[in-house]
Amino acid sequence: MKKRIGSKPVYQEPVIDPKVLESAKKAVFEPIPPKTFLCRVCASEGATDQSDGLCWVCRRLKISAWRDVEQQLPLSE
Repeated sequence: MKKRIGSKPVYQEPVIDPKVLESAKKAVFEPIPPKTFLCRVCASEGATDQSDGLCWVCRRLKISAWRDVEQQLPLSE
């Protein structure tokens, strides 16, 4: 291969500001743990805003109850 005449290496400036890139890396690799509080139903620790204010046990019971209701609807029709 021949080197092109007149071709110079192009200096590329970073597209993203290094400070912004560093903060994005920190946000991805060091996530903030969700804030926990007492469950609405049983008052145990571990409920979060994402879990509708329920601990994992009450959330599983709620999901199971929904599945039971969905299975019973076709039988009653």
